[in-house]
Amino acid sequence: MDNYYEKYIKYKSKYLHLQKILLNKQNKQFNKQINQEGGRYDCDPSKSFKDLCFEKQDGKYKNKDGCINDCELNYINYHLIKTGIKGETIKFYLFIKDIIKNQKIDVFIKGGNVIGLKLLKMIREKYRNDDKKFKEVFEKFLELELIKDWDFAAYTKKEITDEYRDKLNKIAEEYKLVPRAKTFILYQTRRPLLTDDKPMFEIAVLDSDKFTKLEIPLTTMKVRVNEFNLKYIFMFCKSFMLNKNYNKPKQENKQENKQEEKKEEKSKTKEELYKEYLDDFDFDMLKRMIDKIQIIIYPHANGLYDVNKSNFDKGILSDELVKFIQKYDDFDKNLPQFLIIHIEDPFRILYRLPEKNMKKNDKIKTFIETYIDKKRQDWLFDSKFIDKSIKLFMGDLGKHITSNYKLEFEKTKSIQQSLEKALVILDGISFNRVQTDFDMLSDYGKNLLDLLFGDLIKTIDQINLVSLTNSTKTIEFIKFLGNKL
Repeated sequence: MDNYYEKYIKYKSKYLHLQKILLNKQNKQFNKQINQEGGRYDCDPSKSFKDLCFEKQDGKYKNKDGCINDCELNYINYHLIKTGIKGETIKFYLFIKDIIKNQKIDVFIKGGNVIGLKLLKMIREKYRNDDKKFKEVFEKFLELELIKDWDFAAYTKKEITDEYRDKLNKIAEEYKLVPRAKTFILYQTRRPLLTDDKPMFEIAVLDSDKFTKLEIPLTTMKVRVNEFNLKYIFMFCKSFMLNKNYNKPKQENKQENKQEEKKEEKSKTKEELYKEYLDDFDFDMLKRMIDKIQIIIYPHANGLYDVNKSNFDKGILSDELVKFIQKYDDFDKNLPQFLIIHIEDPFRILYRLPEKNMKKNDKIKTFIETYIDKKRQDWLFDSKFIDKSIKLFMGDLGKHITSNYKLEFEKTKSIQQSLEKALVILDGISFNRVQTDFDMLSDYGKNLLDLLFGDLIKTIDQINLVSLTNSTKTIEFIKFLGNKL
């Protein structure tokens, strides 16, 4: 009996030992599988984005991707609150979500910021596998100062009547937004956060997107907005608040800490603050957002809108002027549309084009060629070609008007009547803003005006010009120019 018992104990010990070895092996395999699958995860929105989700034995999430997708919004909200812009963004978020869903309005981000996003996507694509170079070029990108205030454009398919405007005003009021314009619909918060003395966010409601209401492909890039990608727009805003140390709205609590922070910040140099900003910048989140945003550019060629017979937009210009302009398609088939856009609102060709858009175009072109790609970008134009084209056009149009005036004067011997007849070609063009903001024009813009009206004014003579009646706004403007050119 004792022998059997001893054998039983011996074999049982071996069995237990083998079972222990097998269990250890199974545990190692299980742990290896957990490590391969990432185990369970939890998140902490106060950490950097790359450390947002971390392994935790009793974590909420089965895998890291699920954790990131679910916790991303918490991360963004944490940083919007920390930066002090959550209150502003939630008002725009709720309003935009409402008009998209209930009013069937299409909403976009437009303006210089979208140009910045376009360049960021190009930088991301070029240096996707080179973090060091990406950061170096990103610093150069910041010097362009493209990303500042955020302009939303909402396009409605309905006619904008007084009743429709009142309806939108009530919706905006519900989300604590207020109207800021008389001649069109524009909403801001009652006390908007400012960047460079401009509201950080605003939204305009428009009823059309015709070419004559635009300028050039460069300045009219856009990003379609929906309730899901809005969080990225607001996070981009937070990320590019270069003045964030001085631009935080006042908080109701922790006033003593805020005062101490303010004293400390004032003692730091601009260079120190800028270095802190870059050190604190979350490049992992930036890259994720860049990949999520899609840029829309109107059909284009050589930096001009690529138009055809079906979408050519003559605006409200006279048929005579449109016919005169169409001959410039010998230089570029899209040049007539460009000239129509810029002469219908002459402040564009006299100020915005030479003082802003040509300079911006060239600066961006230089940046791309230096840091990203030597290949020509078809959404950028050739400034030398544009310069020659607008000078040729303004000179030709000026000669045409002066010639018509002389021919008419030979018939009627009436300066007033001859001038009125010669200026009919300019019907649909308003020079009101040019007259109001004449001092904003540089010599370039004034030289263009001289090409257009200089010979006509000399032909009429200053003395005769003064005696004319202001029968049209254009004659009033020409009399004004008589003392300026």
